[in-house]
Amino acid sequence: MRKLVIVLTAALLALAICAAALAENAANDLYNDVADLLFRTNNVTLNATAEFSLDGTWFKTAEGTWKQDMDRSWRQLILRSPKMDGTERRNGYTIVCEGQKIWLMEVFTPGVYRDGSTAARTSILRRSVETEQMIRLAGALAGEANLLLGADTVTKTADGEICFRLGEDAPDLVNSVLNQVVRFAAKRYFGMDYDRLSSDNGLSMNSFTTVSEGILYAMRNVTLRKAEMRMRPDANGGVQHVEGEICLYLETAVDGIHQLDVTFRADVTDRGTTMVRKFDPAEYNVKPAGDYTDYGWEDSGEFIGEDDTEDVSQEMMDDFVRRATDIWSRTGFDMASATGATFSVSGNVCNVVITGGDGTTRRTSFMKDGRFLGIEAEPNDWQQVNISKYTYDPVPDPETDSRAKEFLMSFLKEFSPEMTETVKDLKMEWIYEVNGAEYAQYNEYPLNQEGDGVLFVVRLSPELRIEYYTCVSNG
Repeated sequence: MRKLVIVLTAALLALAICAAALAENAANDLYNDVADLLFRTNNVTLNATAEFSLDGTWFKTAEGTWKQDMDRSWRQLILRSPKMDGTERRNGYTIVCEGQKIWLMEVFTPGVYRDGSTAARTSILRRSVETEQMIRLAGALAGEANLLLGADTVTKTADGEICFRLGEDAPDLVNSVLNQVVRFAAKRYFGMDYDRLSSDNGLSMNSFTTVSEGILYAMRNVTLRKAEMRMRPDANGGVQHVEGEICLYLETAVDGIHQLDVTFRADVTDRGTTMVRKFDPAEYNVKPAGDYTDYGWEDSGEFIGEDDTEDVSQEMMDDFVRRATDIWSRTGFDMASATGATFSVSGNVCNVVITGGDGTTRRTSFMKDGRFLGIEAEPNDWQQVNISKYTYDPVPDPETDSRAKEFLMSFLKEFSPEMTETVKDLKMEWIYEVNGAEYAQYNEYPLNQEGDGVLFVVRLSPELRIEYYTCVSNG
C-alpha cells in the first residue's frame, strides 16, 4: 500500500503545484515555494492525512509525518483499512535516516528494527535531472494556466485562502500531465514500468489480494473527474495548509472504469526549527531483528546453539525447526540434502531458514503462538522476470490444473487446517515457462476481500513442487 500512497501523493502534489501556480499575483512566489518545500528545503515538518475510497467504498486511510533536519529525517506512516468483521487493520512503519544510514521499524513486526543504507538527501523528495526538468515544465505551463484552464479556476478569499477547482471539462493537458506524474512516480519509487505492460492484455483487479495492488497494477489510464483544493499561506506567503478532494476515473485493463476518491489535508510547520534526534533503540523499545540461533547440522548431526532470543525457549526453537523440515518435505523439495538451519525472531514472527545442498535457502515463517504463516524458496527462476512476461488469466490444462489443486489443498489440510474452513477452491492466476520448467500462481477463489487469503506459487513441471506459500496479507 505504501507504493500506492506514494504514487497518488505525487499526483496530489502535482495538482497542488498547479493550484499554486495559478494563483493571481502570487503565482511565481507560491509555485516556487511549493517546489522549494518538496525538493530543496532541508528543515521542515510535514503532516498529512489521506483517505481512499473505490466506487464509494472506503478501503484505506494513510496518516503520515515527515520531519527533515539537514541530512537527518524521521518518517512515520500509519495505515488503516477495514476488515469484514467491522474492525480495522493497522499497519505502517517508522523510518529514521541519518546521511546514508537508515533504521526501519514496522508495525507488522513490533519490537525490532532493521538497518541498512540508502541515498543521502536533505529534502522530502529527491532531486534528480528528471525532476528538475519536471519542475521547469510545470513552471512554463504556469505562465499559460489562465489561458488553458480559465480565469475562474482559482479564486482568492478575503482572508487570503486560495481555492482551486477543476471538473471533467478540464483540458486534455491536465490529464496528460496527471498520467505522466503517476507513471514517473511509479517507476521511480518501486520500478513499476508501465511501458512494459500491454495496453490490451492485463489482469483483473480481482486477481490481486488487496484493493491497492489491484488499482496499481490494473489501471491503464487516469482521468480527472473533479478536483477541489484550498490552500492557506503563512505570514511569509508560503504554503502552510492545504486540504481538498480529488476524484479520478481509473481505466483498467479488463474491468472497465472505476472511480477513486481521495480526501486529503496537509500542514507545513517548523520551517527552520525542526529537530530530528539520532536513532536510539531504547527510545523506541526495539532491538535488532537479526538475533538468531544457528543449527549446525553439518557439524554434529543435531541441533546446537545458544538461546539468545526472548520469549522463545530452546524447546520451541527445536519444535519450529522440526515442523519446518516436515513442511518442506511435503512441498516436493529434496530434504535429504539439507545441510543446516538458522532460527531468528522478528517481533512476533519466528523464521527458520534451511540451507539445501543445491544452494537454495528455504524459509519458513511461524507466529510465536505456533501458527504457520508461509514458506519461500530462494533463489528461484519465477521471480527473476518482469511481471509482463507472465501469461495472465490462462486456460490451464484440465488434468494439470486438477492435479495441482489437489496437491495444494492437501498441503493446506495438513499444515494450515484452519484455512480449509474458508478456502473452498483455488484459481490459476498466471503461468510462466523458463529454463525447461513451468510455474504458476494459484490464489484463493473467490478472493477474500478482507485481504487474508492464501497464495501459492507452484512448479508444475518437470515435477510438482511448491515454491512459495503465504496465508496472510500485509495490506
